[in-house]
Amino acid sequence: MEARGIGPKSGAREVGGGDSREGPPSDVTIRLARRDEREELAAVYASVTMDADLKLAVERDPDFFALYDMEHEPNDQHVVAFEREGRVAGVSALLGREAYVGKERIRTAYSTDTRFTSAIRGGRVLGPAIAGCFSEGSERLRAELTHMILFDGNKAAYKAFVARDPRFPNKPLCRPLRSFAITNVLLAHPRPIRNTPFTVTRGTPAEMEEVLAFLEADQRTRPFGDVLCEGRFARRLERWPGFSAESFYLARSARGTLVGCFAPWDAHPVKRYRVLEYRGSMKAVKLGYGLASKVLRSTPLPAPGELLRYVYATHLCVPSHDPRVLAALLDRAYADLRGGPHSFLMLYLEHDDPLRPALRGYLASGMNATFYSVCTPDSPWATYDFGTDAKPGTPGYVRPGFEIALA
Repeated sequence: MEARGIGPKSGAREVGGGDSREGPPSDVTIRLARRDEREELAAVYASVTMDADLKLAVERDPDFFALYDMEHEPNDQHVVAFEREGRVAGVSALLGREAYVGKERIRTAYSTDTRFTSAIRGGRVLGPAIAGCFSEGSERLRAELTHMILFDGNKAAYKAFVARDPRFPNKPLCRPLRSFAITNVLLAHPRPIRNTPFTVTRGTPAEMEEVLAFLEADQRTRPFGDVLCEGRFARRLERWPGFSAESFYLARSARGTLVGCFAPWDAHPVKRYRVLEYRGSMKAVKLGYGLASKVLRSTPLPAPGELLRYVYATHLCVPSHDPRVLAALLDRAYADLRGGPHSFLMLYLEHDDPLRPALRGYLASGMNATFYSVCTPDSPWATYDFGTDAKPGTPGYVRPGFEIALA
C-alpha cells in the first residue's frame, strides 16, 4: 500500500532500491500517476478482484481520483502507477492529512489501494522498492507517520508489508495497533425498534455545529483521529455525493444531550462492488437469502454481474461505549433502510467491542482486518505507545481514528 513516483516518464526519476541488493525488475517503471489516466487506473483497479467465496470487483470508474478528491486536495495525494511494456499494470496511493496522536496534531498519511495485475509480480517490485517508495511519498506529503488497513486473510499483502525480511532491513516497520471486523448488517428481516432511554432524530443543518464539536472531541482522544474542525467536516457535507446534515442519526439523552451519532452513506458514485461469482458457502447463502427475501420483502443478494449495493455507517461516535446508544441508532437507521436498494449496512466494530451487543437479533457477518502504524525502523514512532493495548471495555480503551467509508 505504499507509493512512489519514480522512473523515466512524466518527469520522474530512476528507481533506487535503497535497502536491497537487487533493484526492481528493469522492465517495470514506477512513476507518479497522471490525472488523464483516471480511466485506465480505474480499469486496473477493477481487474484485481477480491477472491473469496464471494468474488467481487471494486469499481472506481469513470474517475479513479474521485474518491480521493472528496477528502484531499491534489497536493495531498501521492498516487503512483506501476508500468510494464507501456501499460499501467499496478497502482498505489498515499494520502496525507492532519491527525491526532496522543492528543497532539501531527502530519500523517494513509497508505491504501495497492493493486497489481497479473502482468507484474508484486513481490518482485515491492520488495526491492518499498523503502524508497515509503520515504519519497512521506517526504512529498510531509508525513511523520503513516497508517494502513490490511485484511487478515490477505497473506500476500502481509508478506509484502508486515513480515520482516533480512534482505530489506530498511523496509518500513508495520506495527499492529488494533484488530477489528468490518461488520456487515444484512438489511433482511423486519426488526422492532427496541426500548432505550435515548431519542433518535435525523440531523438538521442547524445541528451540524454541535455534531462537529461532538465528533472533534471524540477524535482528539483517538490515535490517528481526524482533525475535522478546520474545514474537513464542512468539506464532507459539501463534497461527498448524497451526503448532508440529514444523513445523520442523532441519539440524545432525556436531557437532550447528544450521546451518539452515525451517518449512513452510499459510496455508489465513487466506489462500487460488483458481484462476479458466488462460490462455496456463499452459493447456499445466496439461495437461502433469495428465498427468505420473498417472504420478508427484503432486498435479495444481487445476481452475478450485478452491483452489491450497501451503505457505510460513517462518523460512528459513541464516546460512552454504551451499546444501548448504538442499538437506538441502528434500529432507527435499519427501519429506514430495509426494503430499499441496499443489501447491508457496513460498520467498524472490534472483536470484543463493548458496542457489539447492539447487534443482537441482527443478521451480521464480518471481515477481519488489522489497523497498522507504519514508520521507518529508526523512527521515534517505532516504539511509541499509541495507547491501543487497553482491551475493549476497560479504562483507557480507545478506537483508532478510522473512517470506514474512506478505506
